[in-house]
Amino acid sequence: MHAIDTITELPLRIPVPVLIAALAACLIIVILYRGYNHRRFYRDLPGPPHSWLFGHIKVFSQVAALMPSNTHPQLLYTEMVHVYNLEEIFYLDLWPVGPGMVVITDPKLLDNSSLPKPLPIHPFTAVFLKPMFGEGTMAATNGALWKKMATAVSPAFSMGYVLGITNIMVDECLLFQEKLEELAVGGDVFSMEELVAKLVFGIVSTVTFGEPQYSQTIGSQILKDLRDLVNLAQGETDPLIAYNPMVQIPRRWKRHRVVSRLDSSLRQKVSECVERIVHEGVVPSRQNPRSIMDLLVREHAEAVLEERKGGVYNRSWLSNSEEEMLFSNLKTMLLGGHTTSTNTLCFLFMLLSKTPDVVEKMHQEHIEQLGTSPQVTLLANPSMFRRLPYTEAVVKESLRLYPLGSDLKQAPPGTTITTHDGRRLPIANGLIMTASAHTIHYDAHIYPDPASFRPERWLNQEKPIPGDYFRAFGGDGRTCPGQNMGMNILKIVMVMTMTYQF
Repeated sequence: MHAIDTITELPLRIPVPVLIAALAACLIIVILYRGYNHRRFYRDLPGPPHSWLFGHIKVFSQVAALMPSNTHPQLLYTEMVHVYNLEEIFYLDLWPVGPGMVVITDPKLLDNSSLPKPLPIHPFTAVFLKPMFGEGTMAATNGALWKKMATAVSPAFSMGYVLGITNIMVDECLLFQEKLEELAVGGDVFSMEELVAKLVFGIVSTVTFGEPQYSQTIGSQILKDLRDLVNLAQGETDPLIAYNPMVQIPRRWKRHRVVSRLDSSLRQKVSECVERIVHEGVVPSRQNPRSIMDLLVREHAEAVLEERKGGVYNRSWLSNSEEEMLFSNLKTMLLGGHTTSTNTLCFLFMLLSKTPDVVEKMHQEHIEQLGTSPQVTLLANPSMFRRLPYTEAVVKESLRLYPLGSDLKQAPPGTTITTHDGRRLPIANGLIMTASAHTIHYDAHIYPDPASFRPERWLNQEKPIPGDYFRAFGGDGRTCPGQNMGMNILKIVMVMTMTYQF
């Protein structure tokens, strides 16, 4: 018994400093061991110069220091390709600051038949989008749930439906023209981005809710809240911001206020939509929906309608999880739908201000195909959009020079990819896998003189550009659902503004 007491009391006699030092040493050994194994994974893989101590963090930081702080990561990948002569595929070891990455610069590598299509979205996407969209956005969803969501909204993005909302686009563009004329007369400096955002949101929100939101006239609180969420999400993946209480405490407080106000607005619109459907007694048609929201609440409205017919009146509200997912996807449609077109239009206006010959060619095409009153022609025959090849080439060239999206994928465990020389490389292990659209769009083998704005390159019938090498709307089995709508918005704004001098 005395021996047992002695053994029991023995640990208590170890000095506390010694115990702390031992635990610290064990922790350091574990970290060093994990770090060694992590660094070893990248040693023989293609990429910029690799350090046992810093991985690629130092190289990444040096390239980032050459550019503004809010530069899109794809530009950093393109710069690395040029500086370090990287080809096809390269790796970035960013541990412990961030997850490791594999960057694809030749989309032909993704034709590998062993790769699932589409590749799953990496979990980091949900982390990145959560401050703006919340939980449940289809942009970060995979598998059966993603297919269900994508199928639900697909009718609103078909070309037939998009051509059918030409009147909405024309009405908003006419308001935009009025604003431009007022500003031209006044001669004051103004923010084109803010002006264009109201135009595009006017179109996207009307399609989403089925009724105008008057963003260009009386203003929209929903638009303001969405833009505030974007501003509050800046730098959230940067550890120096994400873990800085001096930044996060006021930011989270403001975000809570904005999200509460925005969710309240969306809740009211969803309630009105469901009550309208129940009052009409007809489940919205998938073939000819009144709005995107009709498609998103269709199942819930159908269940409420059936219960009302049976005398049950207590199921008007969604569950918390259903509501959160619905709000997340409404924000995705509203924010994702208007920010991309807004930014592209700003790039377009900037490019056109430097190329008066392109403006003249576009304007001439509009007169030849649409006459002197293009809105009248398009309202009478929306299919005339297809008869504007040069305008489409101008839009695509802007999207090539300034691609906005970025898809972050994750390969299943054990997946490899085969390079053109037959080398098999690992792309699983939790790596973020991305096909860098900007880098691909600046490949001189596909796009000669890639930094130049040359719309004519899209009209070369003898040497067409391979579809895989234009990735403004994503690729590999999962493209942007709003591609048709986005292209038509960009084209109609070009049609309605080419009478101005840039």
